[in-house]
Amino acid sequence: MLFLQATAAGDPNNMVNAVINWFTQNGLDAVKKIVIGLIILYVGFRIIKFIRNRLAQVFEKRNVDATLRPVITSIVSIALKVMLILAVINYIGIPMTSFIALLGAAGLAVGMALSGTIQNVAGGIMILIFRPFKIGDYIATQGYEGFVETMKIFSTVIRTWDNKLITLPNGTLSGGNITNYSTKPQRRVDVKMQVAGDKKVVIDKVEKDLKEIAYNNPLTLKDPEAAVWVTIGPGTISFELRAWCKMEDYWTLYAYLQRELYNYTIKENLPCPYTVIGRYEG
Repeated sequence: MLFLQATAAGDPNNMVNAVINWFTQNGLDAVKKIVIGLIILYVGFRIIKFIRNRLAQVFEKRNVDATLRPVITSIVSIALKVMLILAVINYIGIPMTSFIALLGAAGLAVGMALSGTIQNVAGGIMILIFRPFKIGDYIATQGYEGFVETMKIFSTVIRTWDNKLITLPNGTLSGGNITNYSTKPQRRVDVKMQVAGDKKVVIDKVEKDLKEIAYNNPLTLKDPEAAVWVTIGPGTISFELRAWCKMEDYWTLYAYLQRELYNYTIKENLPCPYTVIGRYEG
């Protein structure tokens, strides 16, 4: 007996009648197959979950790229679940031709409804191909900054400095600007100090003092060397201290230099028309 045969014609009434006729003619045998099918689904999903976890363990032992692990395991899991569902449908006795016709009829509507989801999947694939970042990198994108926590098929999760998890859709992420601060082992910290020009300032002395402030902190690297950039404008003299450090030490050194340059202006009685301004460069 064919099930859902009328579905291909697109008539809901015929579909209902086909379902009723199918259950009437197959009776208890159909119920048994449905129950067994549900059991197979339950056991199959448990086995697929075990396979996914086992696959993740194998990837970890073989040092597979952490960015690829969750994506590959997700694809394998989804593929196995789809195959399992189709196998159960076939076991119950639902004709695949009618079932495929039903999927085809709903495919256009579902595709339009999930257009954003499809875009996210495509974005995830593009990120995997071009690799603008990997798990553990510190990135800035879409107005957020943080460490890449996980990457999934549809989205990427980053962890901010205050331990918030931000989920970003891959479609938007792949089409936007991404700044990756982890591609290089060193970062430069820029801290700017402006001094009013109505007081005589010995520029050489200030340059020397600012470099000493930087090297008083062991996090400041000797190579590349710290430098001071001087800009003389109308009524102001701008000193910009540029010091290098390891990527993971950036924020610690940044906070230190901000505080020490402000204290320096007080100690030297330097008139500052503006608050000390900090800025960082990748």
